[in-house]
Amino acid sequence: MINTYLNLILRRPLIPILGLIVITVYLALGILKIQFDSSIESFMPKNDEAYIEYEETKEKYGDNDRIVIMSVSHENLWSGEAFEIINKFIIDIEEYENYDIKKENRRVNKFYAAIRLDTVRFKNIIDRFEDDPAFVRFLKRNTPEKLQTKNHLSQKDITHLEKIVSKNIELKKTEIIDNIISPFTAKDISGENDTLEAYDLIETDTNSRRIIPQTPEAIQAFKQRLEKNPAFKKGIYAVAPKTGEITDFGVIIKFNGTLPRELIVCEIIDMINYYKELKITASGVPYVVKYFNDYIRKDITKNVPLVLLVVTLIFYLNFRSKRGVILPLATLGMAEIWTIGLMGHLGYKITSVGITLPPLLISVGSSYAIHILNQYYTDFNLISQKGKREGLKEAMSHISTTVFLAGLTTFAAFITLVTSQVSAMQEWAVFSATGILFAVFISVTLIPCALAILPHRFPKALIGKDKKQKITAVDRFLRLTATLAVNHHKKVYAIVGVILAVSIAGVFKLRVDTDIFHYFKKNDPIRQNVIISGEKFGGGWGFNIIIDSDETDGVKNPEFLKTIESLRKWLVAEQNADLHVGRTDAFSDFIKRMHMAMNNGDLDYFKIPENRMDILDYLEIYSGEDEDSDGRIDNFEPFVDVFFQKSNILVRLARKESQRIGTSEINHIVRKIKQHLANTLPADYSFIVTGYPVINTKLAHYVVTGQMQGLFLSLILVAVVIILLFKKFSAGPLALIDMGVTILINFGIMGWFGIDLDMVTSVIAAITIGIGVDDTIHFLNTYRVKKHRGVSASDAIQETMFVAGKAIVYTSLALTCGFLVLTTSNFTPIILFGFLLSLTMINTTIGSILLIPAAIRLTGIELDPKNS
Repeated sequence: MINTYLNLILRRPLIPILGLIVITVYLALGILKIQFDSSIESFMPKNDEAYIEYEETKEKYGDNDRIVIMSVSHENLWSGEAFEIINKFIIDIEEYENYDIKKENRRVNKFYAAIRLDTVRFKNIIDRFEDDPAFVRFLKRNTPEKLQTKNHLSQKDITHLEKIVSKNIELKKTEIIDNIISPFTAKDISGENDTLEAYDLIETDTNSRRIIPQTPEAIQAFKQRLEKNPAFKKGIYAVAPKTGEITDFGVIIKFNGTLPRELIVCEIIDMINYYKELKITASGVPYVVKYFNDYIRKDITKNVPLVLLVVTLIFYLNFRSKRGVILPLATLGMAEIWTIGLMGHLGYKITSVGITLPPLLISVGSSYAIHILNQYYTDFNLISQKGKREGLKEAMSHISTTVFLAGLTTFAAFITLVTSQVSAMQEWAVFSATGILFAVFISVTLIPCALAILPHRFPKALIGKDKKQKITAVDRFLRLTATLAVNHHKKVYAIVGVILAVSIAGVFKLRVDTDIFHYFKKNDPIRQNVIISGEKFGGGWGFNIIIDSDETDGVKNPEFLKTIESLRKWLVAEQNADLHVGRTDAFSDFIKRMHMAMNNGDLDYFKIPENRMDILDYLEIYSGEDEDSDGRIDNFEPFVDVFFQKSNILVRLARKESQRIGTSEINHIVRKIKQHLANTLPADYSFIVTGYPVINTKLAHYVVTGQMQGLFLSLILVAVVIILLFKKFSAGPLALIDMGVTILINFGIMGWFGIDLDMVTSVIAAITIGIGVDDTIHFLNTYRVKKHRGVSASDAIQETMFVAGKAIVYTSLALTCGFLVLTTSNFTPIILFGFLLSLTMINTTIGSILLIPAAIRLTGIELDPKNS
């Protein structure tokens, strides 16, 4: 089949090349459609019980754990000037809370009237919105500075502004913001004349505009109202630890449903940057995830070309010819474009696991290309003797078959991961396997066709004065390696045994843990913001503890509410510092505040009433809004169900610089809380612990365990495939030496150096199989061919070393140096990924050119020469 295909493409080599170029151009357009997605929804299996429970909790109580929380301060916080600026900031956020179609239509009409004039200036557009300062601020935030100062806007500039306005309207239509909690938007409870009312901390006028305090007296009155409710402390304001003075206001943004949050977070970040007079520190899961995606995008954009540049340099040093650089690069470049472009055209997104696809395809794609190109130079004289077309067909026949077998085996290894329960892992399996097939097809098509068109020429730099091929440093290294494998194989395996013993000891130290916070360097602003958020407001992420009273209106019982309060005190107690709880919020806060309000605001009454009738009376006379008419006051909705049977406690986790709160810690926190609840709750009560950290922990478990299960399944499948290919049972275990030793050494090093096995580093094992299978099959198949010609095992190893071994070393040199470039990243997972990939290249190379031939000599194994 391979011979028929080679004969077909070599007959008219230009046509296949043009075909590859056309396909590449089309698929490249798909890259423009690629989006990034690291949300839980893109990973979790939809039938998982914990995930279903989490989604039901969000449906009942809202999404309370994936919030954006901001600490807002000013050098003169308690002044009318500062209050006005903060109010504008909050108004800008409120633009995305409720979509006002009439207001937006007026804005659009005014905008289009302004841009239809003969001469359009940005100032003229702004002047039309003198009565709409929020829209003016939006335009100034989003319009590039150079357009704002231009005397005349071109049609291209106007089109750019139109897109800005149009995208903003589409974002507003989603009403993605559910609620904004801050001192300027919060309500408190007052009790007078046997009535309980919710009132605004800052009053509004007849047009629902806030009346911002300006005079010292008005500001002081506002401050007193703010400090009156104990629940507001570390909720919507923060105090200095030493003086107790209010230093920061808290602005908490809750979002609706499962809508993508990246666009609105980008808009919020633009607002933060716009208000330079304010000191705003943002945190929360959507904020951190947004920067996580940004860092990944930037590093891929910056480092992948840099990796390719280094790889190009090494290719040139190895082959000393332009074709030795251009053809491998073109091959792996096309494979990258085809795979990522296909994802874009089909609407798939790149996840935090999918980011490993580019380096994977660079690794395997360049390997196929180098093996084919190396075979061309090895059989250079044969091609010269038989003529270019016939010589190429004969030279390419063996290596193309080997590349095809290696690709098929790697495809089978990767596709096994479709058995994972995680949808993102299933997608990774499909597209990594597809990318391998693309790389094989492009390699066995592009390189033979290009060589058929190019002049038949050996690199002059590799020919000595005696007109013989120069002995290079790689040749000397391979000769030494062959000597070790042939003559000192027992010593080689004795040393390997010691290394494996040390590695296995390291494996037992390996920590399976994922902590996205530690992906950021210690001095990174994102990491610092998370710590500040914990110190001032009790943290920017958390989970839910739902207590079920087992009866309708059970939440209204004093005994139940006291149980809630007891649990909240236990969560933040000093002896439970290992729970990392910074703050809790619950329905009981409202009842305590009502009780206090009905007792003249006496702080001693900020507690649960003893009498159930008092609670029922408070709820009866309390006048609050119920916009969705579900029987719950809007402020109660995050905390109770419609039957007042269950109560939801919102628990926030706070970090300190030296602390980890990864998946291991979350598991510990959840286990300890569940154990406490099981031991202390009344028999009739039941509980659920759920939320983003809990689901994220389960997700990490799915990914890592799925990778490990897939790893062992892949190894078994690889062994079976190789046994079938070589028709020799002993070929299977022999082929696994390279991959098995590499994986053990990698895991051992990770264990000894404290590198966690997480959602990113666990993918290294799969890449190890991809590279290891390729190197192993090339070495074994070439050895089988050499052995079939009647030479001894030692001579066959020597000859194989200078054909397959040379290509393996060339690939390893290029990729090791290339991936070491990733260690210059500012993002920890990319640094670790680059280090571990480089380590993998070195280990798989040693395994394939030293351990496998040493094993052949040690065991005396004979590979079936049939089908060679």
